[in-house]
Amino acid sequence: MSSWLSGYLEQPATAEPWLEAAGEAFYCVIDQVRHPNVLASLYQLPNPVEVSRLFQGTPFGELHEVSPFWVRVEMGSAAAADLAERCRINRSGILLTSSADPVEVLAHARRLLRMHSDTYGDSLARYYDPAFWCALALTVPAHELHGPWERVFTPPANLGDSNWRMWSRGEVTGEQVGDGAYPIKLGDKTLAAADDLRWWYWLRAHEAETAGRMPNEQLPLVLDNLRLLVEHGIDEGRHWERLLPHLSRQPLREHSEYMQVLRSQMPAFEKVQRLEV
Repeated sequence: MSSWLSGYLEQPATAEPWLEAAGEAFYCVIDQVRHPNVLASLYQLPNPVEVSRLFQGTPFGELHEVSPFWVRVEMGSAAAADLAERCRINRSGILLTSSADPVEVLAHARRLLRMHSDTYGDSLARYYDPAFWCALALTVPAHELHGPWERVFTPPANLGDSNWRMWSRGEVTGEQVGDGAYPIKLGDKTLAAADDLRWWYWLRAHEAETAGRMPNEQLPLVLDNLRLLVEHGIDEGRHWERLLPHLSRQPLREHSEYMQVLRSQMPAFEKVQRLEV
């Protein structure tokens, strides 16, 4: 298993993040692209909420219509619990807490939108995608990534699971306050971790952690088989889903009959039909 997946699975978890932080304000970043019509539903929450468009006042302001929403609610409220449920749908967002000035908390959220990598240069960083946040948290210094945020909670991949992973900033020394260089520079390890975590989220969306049908020990085999399928043109989720029951049994690359099918010029759907037999 990769060190990234191992690190992720070792993170502390909680079932009710909206009850975790006494004395801290509770926030959410939710992606309307992954959760359409979420704005209307936010105003139907049982308690008052403060909603802002995250891209407003940033270099990405022209993307106003698809901007994620920044939401502040009362810690422990019914609205906070409801908001958490919305984040669980289709990997739509993250939750966070902070005792800092709300203006600075939001400013940091906007500062994180731009990151730099040698591969892509300066670009929009969708850190509010739970899979990408996990990769960042595993590879970027916590004080730079978290800034004034005390804790970030990422939702489980499957609606049947309740284990939100908890990412804490930890203690910040006087030398670290305000010393983060922005935009954050991402190395190859962050991109590799993001790849692993996106695969994990897809897999667990179809096989819940708590269901027990695919224990964590089988993940390296399953992920290796999924990557092999992509290498040979089987790159759609609907095809992976059909083959999922077969992927935890054995390494496909070690069987000549499977590799013969994969290396053939058949369309992807025909390869899937052959592999299902």
